[in-house]
Amino acid sequence: MTNRTICLLVFCSGFSALQGCLSSSTGFESIRIFLDSNADAIVLEGETGSKLLVSPRLQGRIMTAKVGSVESTGLVPQKTIKEGESHAHFNNFGGIDRFWIGPEAGQYGVYFPPGAKELTRDNWQVPASFDTGAFTVLEKNERTVQLHKEIGVTNLLGVEFKTTVTREIGLIPSSSLDTELGIELPAGVSYLGCYSDNRLTNTGKDWDPKTGLVGIWILGMFNASDQSAVIAPFKSAAGGKPPYSDAAYFGKVAEDRLKVIDQSVIFRGDARKVGKFGISQDRTTGLAGSFDFGRNLLTVVRFNVPQTMERYGNSTWNVTQEEPYSGDAFQSFNHGDGENPGGVAADAFFELESASPVRPLRKGESISHRHATYHFQGQRKELNKLASKILGVSLDKVQAAMWPAGS
Repeated sequence: MTNRTICLLVFCSGFSALQGCLSSSTGFESIRIFLDSNADAIVLEGETGSKLLVSPRLQGRIMTAKVGSVESTGLVPQKTIKEGESHAHFNNFGGIDRFWIGPEAGQYGVYFPPGAKELTRDNWQVPASFDTGAFTVLEKNERTVQLHKEIGVTNLLGVEFKTTVTREIGLIPSSSLDTELGIELPAGVSYLGCYSDNRLTNTGKDWDPKTGLVGIWILGMFNASDQSAVIAPFKSAAGGKPPYSDAAYFGKVAEDRLKVIDQSVIFRGDARKVGKFGISQDRTTGLAGSFDFGRNLLTVVRFNVPQTMERYGNSTWNVTQEEPYSGDAFQSFNHGDGENPGGVAADAFFELESASPVRPLRKGESISHRHATYHFQGQRKELNKLASKILGVSLDKVQAAMWPAGS
């Protein structure tokens, strides 16, 4: 998420602090009815009552999921959606998995007009080719939806990229969790798993690293709360280098909001202060997640990371970057109230994001990126075991570090 969003997200009235917009306080069926009336809604039925909601009309987003006692895991800002594609810089329609193209900024960035001499909130713009218009449904069945769209973008140097994008969205059954995450679903824990398998194909001229490359960027908006924390495991590295970067995005994150516990980065997901951190290809494990202590909701994301080192688009806000291909493979953004520091943002969300490498594709060549989301809801004891195994840190440690007793 970019700092443009701070000023652009639309106010969502009539909710208590950190209940998010209508998505977090409205039942899944009500959300489905609303989207059916204002966009469209495809529901995929999971296990034991879990459900997934997809909207081809809203740029092919996976909108939200129902799991256990949680009616909606993702931000679904109904006021913004009802207003339609009418917002100047970004139609923020939420969703736990949306398709974007990166990088955002720098000489190869595609979110600023060609030739821009400075990068500001006023000239930042999500490219219309994936900020407006529906994805076409190619095929759908009880477990999957296949989508397609032609997308074109232009970078700061004026170089055009013509592409076609296909997205396969589907459910991940609990029987696949051993292969997916190396676990078995504990008894008494509700589960919903889904994925987007994304392919970006060059349909124009060959791409040259000297004039810019683009790749796939998947972002998920999840309902924030004062009891939510992002958890991102990392690999050790020699020399004591920090496992994450933060200052290059929105400035250094305060120590009480971003910590390292064991082999994981912990970050507040409370929508009270804008901040972001990223983890590079060589440090990420290809896994990250979050835990909402109030709802006993464990979320995990798993994304493709190549075994060999590759280029990643750099999205830091400089007109000319010294290292335009040194971007992060994983990022997490926390929204905030720009008008009332410390207050709750109107759209209360945090993001879990992943990116593909960028490659010099010839015409007809493609790059693919799979991003999977898994929700587990149930007893804290069982979720603690899952978090420790998958994300490398116990929930008890996270809670004690982020919300010390008596603070």
